[in-house]
Amino acid sequence: MRDWKSRPSEFRRLWGYSVGFYGVWVGHVGRRLGLFEALSKKTMSANELAFATGCNKKAVEAWCSAAVSLGFIKSRNDRLIILPKMQEILLDSSSPDYLGGQFSYIAGRSLEYSGLQDLFKSGKTRDMSSTFEAIEQATDWDHHAFLAEIKNTRLHRLLAGGCKLLDVGCGTGTMIEKLQARYPNSKYVGVEPSKTAADKASLLSIPILRQDGESMSFEDEFDIAYLGESLYAAADKKRVIANCFSALKKGGTIAIVEGLLPETDRGPESQLIMGMQMDFALQGHSFMKRQEIKSLLSEAGFQKIKFKDLGGSLYLVIAIKE
Repeated sequence: MRDWKSRPSEFRRLWGYSVGFYGVWVGHVGRRLGLFEALSKKTMSANELAFATGCNKKAVEAWCSAAVSLGFIKSRNDRLIILPKMQEILLDSSSPDYLGGQFSYIAGRSLEYSGLQDLFKSGKTRDMSSTFEAIEQATDWDHHAFLAEIKNTRLHRLLAGGCKLLDVGCGTGTMIEKLQARYPNSKYVGVEPSKTAADKASLLSIPILRQDGESMSFEDEFDIAYLGESLYAAADKKRVIANCFSALKKGGTIAIVEGLLPETDRGPESQLIMGMQMDFALQGHSFMKRQEIKSLLSEAGFQKIKFKDLGGSLYLVIAIKE
């Protein structure tokens, strides 16, 4: 049998992709079933962990073995431990190093990948309506990254003092919920075309309009228009941006949080978004590039366009209606 080090680099790289698939599911199951959370409170044996979480003993034993091997947790004298930094990465969505939601998104989306063959054979796509939980998990870090980025900026001062924000493509309302908690003086309106998502968002007791961004008809009403991971899904992006321009008061700000394809870089941080292109193709969408968003904003009349790199190919794009 060949020694691992004698394997070609191509083999070792592709082997890592196979291991990564299981790593995603070990991470997702550990989060979803509370295994990581239980271990964050105290060290346990596998049997104690199964009892504490109400899970099947044999299944937990298999998970623990995999989680130790993959480096999620440590085993010391048959006691299982999750170290503080790993807790932060997997469980703390406010951390800049948070990856837990990403793991859960990928795991949730993979349940739909049986449709990839139809995509390649006939071009048939699949709607994401069955995986809103996956979307919520993926965008949780995006929301915290946005809130951290605007701290001590004009947007923070506007929201703290009390303004009116339009969330275009608000989904189930998780971003508005975070904004309400942090900025209770401001008012919020959500726009969401999906009935399932809009119904859930309406539980927040704020106005949720069930329509898409192309159908909006607001005029000089809002101080901020926020689009969080929603512009890519718009059929007519030009119309959405134009409607946001109309919706904003003079001096208003559009804030777009979006994953953008790298122009040239193909380094480690860009590998995830490059790989996710197939996922987006299955949904009938594609990622944009910086120049595409810049052109859309300029054509609509926005000025002072700025791009802020939030990490992992995620950007905050800000522009002003002067």
